[in-house]
Amino acid sequence: MPELPEVTVISEDVRALAAGKKVVRAEIFRDDVSNVGVEEFPRRLVGRTLRGTGRRGKITTLDFGDVVGVVHLVISGRVLRLPEWRKPDKIHTAVVEFEGGVVLAFTKLWLGYFDLYEPERVEEHPLISRLGPDPFSEDFSPEYLRDVFRRKAAIKGLLLDQSVVAGLGNIYVDEVLFAAGVHPTRKANTLNSVEIKAVYSATRDILGRAIEARGTTFDSYHDAFGESGKFQHQLKVFTHAGEPCPACGTEIKKLRVAGRGTHVCPACQPL
Repeated sequence: MPELPEVTVISEDVRALAAGKKVVRAEIFRDDVSNVGVEEFPRRLVGRTLRGTGRRGKITTLDFGDVVGVVHLVISGRVLRLPEWRKPDKIHTAVVEFEGGVVLAFTKLWLGYFDLYEPERVEEHPLISRLGPDPFSEDFSPEYLRDVFRRKAAIKGLLLDQSVVAGLGNIYVDEVLFAAGVHPTRKANTLNSVEIKAVYSATRDILGRAIEARGTTFDSYHDAFGESGKFQHQLKVFTHAGEPCPACGTEIKKLRVAGRGTHVCPACQPL
């Protein structure tokens, strides 16, 4: 699933390609791709200009003035620039053409969607309404983490919880906890102030570097130009089970924490 860095790149790519351009054609493959259905989707978008783009957690927002597109790619969805218009199908499930021949396909939205909301109702979206603070916002701070880490829950599970921190997923939580020297199964309420600050700093640092590298690509993720991300070459523990830790040489182990495959160095992240 695209996480915060990948969704940031997608949002920025769409803005670079289409901001200031008017929608000339828009279609979806089937009714469940959008909350407004096949017939209403083009009526809501055609003739409107894309004013800008944004990100809320793992969701891309597209500002069309009195309509906001809320796009969730879920597991394997992508946004891809096409050379020319094509009718939506099972793969290219939503297609939007802008003036100047810019055609964007929102692909593989089998579990995702391209919903349309009035601007004043975006906060009512069932996922957006439950989001915790963005890692790059002022609301995300060591003091905030100190409060939420009072719980007797595994630290990894808390960081994966979108109501605690918006946008983090399995890849980046493993990398953050390794950088902070915190074992994923540690109870959050056992972290001291130094460890909490380390988690805070590692979160911002790793996400920032991942955005600069244009995300992490293992399988399906590519940017709007079809290019792979490069942050997979900087991962320290994720996908490296059985290999020596880059910091100490201890074998990296793979566990299951919060229902997710989890990578940890037993020496650098002691219990």
